[in-house]
Amino acid sequence: MSEHTITFELGGRVDLDGFEQGVAAFRRLVAALTPRHAGILWVIDDLQPGSATITLRAETGSDYEIARIIADYENIGDVLAQNEHPLSASKRVKSAADKVKSLTESVEYVRFQTPDQDFTIYANGDHRAQPTATVSIGVVTGRIQTLSNRNGLRFNLYDTVHDKAVACFLESHQTELIREAWGCRAAITGRITREAQTGRPIAIRQIAAIETLAEPTPGAYRQARGAVPWQPGDLLPEDAIRRLRDA
Repeated sequence: MSEHTITFELGGRVDLDGFEQGVAAFRRLVAALTPRHAGILWVIDDLQPGSATITLRAETGSDYEIARIIADYENIGDVLAQNEHPLSASKRVKSAADKVKSLTESVEYVRFQTPDQDFTIYANGDHRAQPTATVSIGVVTGRIQTLSNRNGLRFNLYDTVHDKAVACFLESHQTELIREAWGCRAAITGRITREAQTGRPIAIRQIAAIETLAEPTPGAYRQARGAVPWQPGDLLPEDAIRRLRDA
C-alpha cells in the first residue's frame, strides 16, 4: 500500500486566501511533525484545486521515520476531530495543530487523510449528530486520473455522481489492475469511506476489482430500458405517478 503519503483537504467554499492559509497551516504541521535531521523530503504528489486538496509524498528518508510521522499525523487528526487538544505533543506541534483548527472558522471542514484512515474536523468543534463518515463494501463508478506508483500505488477516481476526487489505494501486488485503466471510466469495488451527511465517497481501500467501462455515446439515454415514445392520448407520467400513489 502507498504508505508514504498524507493528504490535507479543505471542505466547502474555499477562496484563494483561504487555500493559501490552509496550505501554510498544513506545511507548518508537517514541518513540526518531521524531525529536523530525519532527511525526509516531502514533495507534492497530487494537487486538486477544485476540491482544495493537497497530497504530499515522502521521497526520501527511512521507512520507519516516515511511518512514525504518518502515525503522528493520524493522531493529530483524530484528536482534532474529537475537539480535543494534543496534550502529549510538543509545543511546536500543538501550535501547528491550533493553526489547523483555526481554519474551520472560514471553511466547512478540514480533512486529514492517509492510506489507512480519514479524520474530519468541523467548525466550532461540531461533533455532528451523526458519524462523520461511514464505511462499507461497494462499488463507485467514475474516471481514473492522477495515477502515482512511487512508494506504493495511489490514484484518484472522479466519481460520476459528484465529480469529486476519490482517493483510491492499491496494494503493491495489484499493479495489473490499474495498468490499462488510467484515463478510463471504471467501476471500483472495495471498502468505501463516505461522508455520512451526503453519501459522497472520499476514499476506497482494500480494492478487490477494477472494471473498465465503455465510454457513453451521445443519445445513449434513449436506449434506457423501459423508455418508450409518448403518443397523443397516452397517460402522462405525472398522472401515472399520481394513480400509483393514490392506489
